[in-house]
Amino acid sequence: MMEIPKQALDEAIELARSLVRIRSTNPPGDEEGIARYIKDYLIVSGLEAELVPLGPGRGSLVGRLPGRERGSLVLCGHLDTVAVEKDEPWTKPPFEGLIEDGRLYGRGAADMKAGVAVILQAAKLIAANARGRKRSPRKTLLLALTADEEQGYRGAETLVERGYFAEAEFMVVAEPSDGKVFIGEKGELWLKARFLGRAAHGSTPELGVSALLPAAAFCTRLNAELRRFPEVEGLGRTTLNIGQFRGGWRVNVVPDRAEVEMDFRVISEEDKARAIKLVSELGEEEARRAGARFEQELLSYHPPVFSDRTNGYVREFLALAGEVAPGIAPYCTDAATIFPKVPVPFVIYGPGSISLAHRPDEYVELASLERALGVLLSFLERALL
Repeated sequence: MMEIPKQALDEAIELARSLVRIRSTNPPGDEEGIARYIKDYLIVSGLEAELVPLGPGRGSLVGRLPGRERGSLVLCGHLDTVAVEKDEPWTKPPFEGLIEDGRLYGRGAADMKAGVAVILQAAKLIAANARGRKRSPRKTLLLALTADEEQGYRGAETLVERGYFAEAEFMVVAEPSDGKVFIGEKGELWLKARFLGRAAHGSTPELGVSALLPAAAFCTRLNAELRRFPEVEGLGRTTLNIGQFRGGWRVNVVPDRAEVEMDFRVISEEDKARAIKLVSELGEEEARRAGARFEQELLSYHPPVFSDRTNGYVREFLALAGEVAPGIAPYCTDAATIFPKVPVPFVIYGPGSISLAHRPDEYVELASLERALGVLLSFLERALL
């Protein structure tokens, strides 16, 4: 890994602070503002840049440093962040880019504006190096900075449909990876369970059928059963987060409807099928026991994807990062949208920790930003110059 000049590191940190200050929470998205900021930055840095609209006030950004040979290396990241809710107990300002004790705080600091800053700074340095050598990079360097990753991956889907990845030979997804290099990621399976009972006055609950009670029993049993899913070496274990539980509308009415939304992160298609079957069986059983009805709905699914470890670019990146036992990411990235249609070899590697994302006082360690920039720049110089 190469050592980053202090000026370049300072610029990357300041760039990350600037990106945190530009709100791009999703919903509603509003990525166009941050995309335009990055477009100006890339053009000044000597790269081509274009906005790819997604809707009013929304869009992705594609940057390009043309190469002299066919093929491209892709640096991928997303521009949106999750929202900051009114009742979240933040003790640091979420949109000021505060730096304190070697950490950059703010919404998106870890997921993933520090990663975007690393992508941008690495691209700027590669462009400057190419100009100094008076020779274009060997391959095109393509920056794919997407909208809507936190909700529906529609930005990545749009870029795939418009052919931006048609010549891609390798991709780095700069999501927070805790200093590790991942060569795959779990699938993301979102399901909704619906329990339907019968309403009654709260003073006569025996005349109604509460939908909340079977829904609660279902959640408890499902959570326990998921812990029995087997762990697979190198892949980990399928996990479950029961993210939303809704039911009832007044305290003095027997609730006739309850809904449970679940987020499974699956390691295989077999575990996907197993999870769907388990939800169906437990839901039907608990509903029948309570005298209620049960319905199940598939909200969305992105399959697990796995890179080719034998690929030359993958092996080179692993070696430069010092990764000898790469695993798979526990989360879902834009790769799950890109890879099924354009099966490009990829790695997931970026500054920060996913454990700090989507939570109050989100932050990224500046030391991790420096290391990620060093690894990425070392790889790009070997691969392109």
